[in-house]
Amino acid sequence: MAKKCRGITHIKGKTYLFDLQVNGIRKQVRGEADSLKEARHVRDEMRVELRKQVSMPQGVQERLNAPFEEVREKLFADLLSDKLSHSNMLRHEIIFRRLFGDFRTLRFPHIKSVSQVTLPFFLEYKAYFVNDLRHSPTGGWRSELTCVKSMMRRFRKLGYCSKEIIEDLAEIKRPPHNKKDYPDISNSKLKELLDFIKRDRPDYYPLIYFISRTGRRIKETTLIERKDINWLGLNPIRINIRAETTKARVKAPIETFDEGLKDAVKQAYNLGSRHKTIYLFCNRLGNKCSKNSVRTYLKEVSSKILGVKITPHYFRHRFLTICGKENAPIVDIMNIAGIKDIKVVIGYYSHTTKEGQNKVLAATMVV
Repeated sequence: MAKKCRGITHIKGKTYLFDLQVNGIRKQVRGEADSLKEARHVRDEMRVELRKQVSMPQGVQERLNAPFEEVREKLFADLLSDKLSHSNMLRHEIIFRRLFGDFRTLRFPHIKSVSQVTLPFFLEYKAYFVNDLRHSPTGGWRSELTCVKSMMRRFRKLGYCSKEIIEDLAEIKRPPHNKKDYPDISNSKLKELLDFIKRDRPDYYPLIYFISRTGRRIKETTLIERKDINWLGLNPIRINIRAETTKARVKAPIETFDEGLKDAVKQAYNLGSRHKTIYLFCNRLGNKCSKNSVRTYLKEVSSKILGVKITPHYFRHRFLTICGKENAPIVDIMNIAGIKDIKVVIGYYSHTTKEGQNKVLAATMVV
């Protein structure tokens, strides 16, 4: 015999009949739930959706009720129009399939469109990602959540979900960064490393030297094109770091050079001229320097010369830490390193808190 509870009728197995009434409009819908308790949640979500649909034009309703495959196609068309890298596109693909495919099918099979997801959906996804898939609850989840939020904002702009979902999702805060322990390498040892690279891989040397002096990310550095450089006679006076190559998706030009940077840029430019490549930094075959190849090479030679392995990102950390020790103006640091978020710089200044605190105590001493 069918069981009924406040507009919910249990038909058979996992099938329930939901009697919905909103603004004088009555609608009966069949759905699935594992228990009567879950069925109540399903009914509440259906009410919210019906309330939205009553006040929306037909075209908006159709978009909000679009199936996941249609939403996926529109998402990747939008990503493609922004010229995202292949690795970034692949990451969105993996997370979309995991979130709206594997997880949704397993835990929320009654959800049929992006507009139906709620805060509990994302909270359970966090538990699923960390506990069931055994990813890191800090770095792994931080990266996952960043991409999920970015994806949902795109869905909002494309008309596939409401701003309420974005606001609910904002309640899930990203865990703080795990600060890595970076080795303390003296200037003399670092010079020894760079001198070795200059002899061993003269094609990699200008790139690594450039990163060590500017604190720039290797990804955006390898994407600098020869046409991005402005010259005054034989000297570079500006490098136009294009918005699409940066993490923040904004322009981040370099407009100040010393002799060392000028020489590195000219050396790289001349090598590219011989190979007729469009990129500023190329390898000995004339191809764009691969960030993975450079990273692997740097790990090997640093282990040999320094006794510790470092990656290109070490130079970004070192750049910011040294600037903190020297109390360099934060605006100038951000300009050279291409940083748009001041919190990043402040965070790296904290690596030198002991020295900074000693200076504060010395400055505030009453004699």
